[in-house]
Amino acid sequence: MKAFKAGGWLSLGILLLAACTRPAALMPAPMGATASVLPTASATLAAAAGEPATDTPVVPPTYTPEPPTETVQVLPSHTPTDAITPTPDDTQLVETIFAPTATRGPLPTRTRRPTATPTITPTPTPPRASLMITRPGLLSKILSPYQMEAMVTRGMDGIVYLDLIGEDGRTVASQALDYRSSLYQRFWIAPLIDFEISGVAETARLVMSTKDEFGRSMAVSSVDLVLLSLGSNETTPSLIEMEPYLIRYPKEDSLVSGGLMWVSGVARPVNESPLILELVDEQGNVVGSNRIQVPAPTGDLSHTPFGVEIEYTVSEITGVRLVIRQESVNRIPGTVALSSMTLFVAP
Repeated sequence: MKAFKAGGWLSLGILLLAACTRPAALMPAPMGATASVLPTASATLAAAAGEPATDTPVVPPTYTPEPPTETVQVLPSHTPTDAITPTPDDTQLVETIFAPTATRGPLPTRTRRPTATPTITPTPTPPRASLMITRPGLLSKILSPYQMEAMVTRGMDGIVYLDLIGEDGRTVASQALDYRSSLYQRFWIAPLIDFEISGVAETARLVMSTKDEFGRSMAVSSVDLVLLSLGSNETTPSLIEMEPYLIRYPKEDSLVSGGLMWVSGVARPVNESPLILELVDEQGNVVGSNRIQVPAPTGDLSHTPFGVEIEYTVSEITGVRLVIRQESVNRIPGTVALSSMTLFVAP
């Protein structure tokens, strides 16, 4: 009995010990541990039966992430509704009349009325003289031969006339410069003047002129000089560059009738003598004339205005040349300046 008790207690202890000693393979794996091959129950049973154990790997489940899906939120759309069409019914329509409101118009503006303002008519710039002696100038002292210079407008006959007149009225030298073959009507010339005087010095006048087809003077320009037989040239600048006489009325080639002609224009007198106005026909006859004293221009004026009447006598329509000229006031006689234009006169 004592032996059974001792053996029974021993067996019971072994069994309890075996029960408390659990195989590591059957213990749960800790969380987060790396997946490993675990022995299966068949391997355990085989070990208990005495057979060699065969490890059968167990693959733990894998986690496959699902791609996120986009959730589209559908917003409510505005669906237009048909316009409400009123249906006729028995409702009485009331017409609304809007009273006009007073609108303020634009304020009246003051309009300036034009006032009478005097108009200043500028005087046209006088042209250059048709015959302009640029060298020698007034009272220049010259020796023979002397080369003069001038801007000329040739006459109707194509000739430019040069005359050197001594103090006693004699002709010291004379030339007729033929420019009939020239292609130009106005041009520069520089002819030589050859002269002889008996004394050491003598006062003289160099006259340049042109004529028309009837031999009437068209233009005259002149300059007083001192001729020398000894010494050297002493020249002065030219003083006359603009046309001395300008006729504003009547117009060139116009017809005047009634036996009385009104002439107006401007003048820059070359000396103190009066202006002589003449109507010369094609035969050289003076059919009308008059004189007027015109003072020298003052201030900013280059010429002095004038006006004069000319009585004339003709029996039929006649072509004439209206001439304005001035005579010499010193001991050398003759015309010193002349301008002209053509007209027609009738009884």
